[in-house]
Amino acid sequence: MKMVMSEDIVSMTDFARGTKEHIRALQESQRPCVLTHNGKAAAVVLSVEAFEELVGDAEEHRMDQRLRAALVAYDRGGSGTDGPAAFTRLRRRASSKRS
Repeated sequence: MKMVMSEDIVSMTDFARGTKEHIRALQESQRPCVLTHNGKAAAVVLSVEAFEELVGDAEEHRMDQRLRAALVAYDRGGSGTDGPAAFTRLRRRASSKRS
């Protein structure tokens, strides 16, 4: 997601006056838009698709970091978690997400 400064900075007033057009542009470009108030950055607006992609990328990065940490721990002699304990923890986590 790369911003184009000449196109992706809009005043809140302009955004409010042309909300439909700005939303359509966000969906087409899949880039974030910085909203300004009194000439200063105040908020960032994304299309739903761009937000979902960003969240997915962040989750993937988080999982990569956890895997790297586990590999480093294993390399340093850590034994990890035995199978039954790992599955018990996964079941508990899955059931708590359902409720």
